[in-house]
Amino acid sequence: MADAPFYLQWHITSRCNLRCAHCYQSDYADQISESLFQEGLEKFGRHLSRVGAKGQINLTGGEPMLHPDFFSFAQKIRDAGHRLAILTNGTLIDAAAASRLAALQPVFVQISLDGTREAHERIRGAGSFDAAVAGIDALASAGVKVLVSFTAQKSNAHCFEALVRFCGEHGVHKFWWDRVVTDDPALYLTTAQFRALTETANRLRRAFVDAGARMKVDNGRALQSTFSDAPCYYACSTGRGLLIFLPDGSVMPCRRLPFVIGNYRDGELEEIIRKSELMTQLRGAGIPKECVYCPKASGCRGGAKCVTYAQTGQLFARDVNCFYEG
Repeated sequence: MADAPFYLQWHITSRCNLRCAHCYQSDYADQISESLFQEGLEKFGRHLSRVGAKGQINLTGGEPMLHPDFFSFAQKIRDAGHRLAILTNGTLIDAAAASRLAALQPVFVQISLDGTREAHERIRGAGSFDAAVAGIDALASAGVKVLVSFTAQKSNAHCFEALVRFCGEHGVHKFWWDRVVTDDPALYLTTAQFRALTETANRLRRAFVDAGARMKVDNGRALQSTFSDAPCYYACSTGRGLLIFLPDGSVMPCRRLPFVIGNYRDGELEEIIRKSELMTQLRGAGIPKECVYCPKASGCRGGAKCVTYAQTGQLFARDVNCFYEG
């Protein structure tokens, strides 16, 4: 069986108590039924057996904790032998919820912070920052590994370092970041901003290591790692080690790409993948032609398809924010 897990990002509900400026959802009402969840869990298990991999299921939404069966679903995932992680805005986590989450032994609980208070609340709404931080503190007190996710965009890039240092004081295990994916050009990072963030993240990563800090500053995702001394641990896995389930059973290769390849109500995942021309293209995609002679390409593999597609409509092109000059 393969060492690396096969990831399933499972959106069990579209309901959410926030309305973030960069959200890719258009519907906030749909949520999965117990029977459809059970069907998806069984079919995912059969797919893992066919591909010879262990599974990690990342439960998310919407806001996953708004689903009335959230804790039941999470327990079923653990009972099925899969690794479990939770992706949440953190605002619904109090001491009692943190204790219940700790009992599930998740790999991590990820909470989104998109800046210090003013920047975060401009994106996610009034009161959301303190509520999310209270969730982080409750999880840390319960012994749960907390990741903070930062969605970098033009309006919040300036507070990156301050947020990193803030998280280091709140029991966070890892701080990681990625770029916004949206059809609104006003939110896009410029390449200069991306380069500055990459350099800042690399400096902070080294500083936290040198200080023996508990928190890891992550700067090893694809294009980020190309311009830092951090090893590249992740390149785009769309079409290979990742699938997305939506609340209605729809299957996608990546939630940040606007493509549905089928619905697991209609058959086994192996068949859905086999019949998808897009999945065949994604699995066969090599390094973009613009990157063939780049010495960094073996790790980066052209960067983030979702970011480039959102901004250019090209799925297999060089990352729009690449600034490598050879």
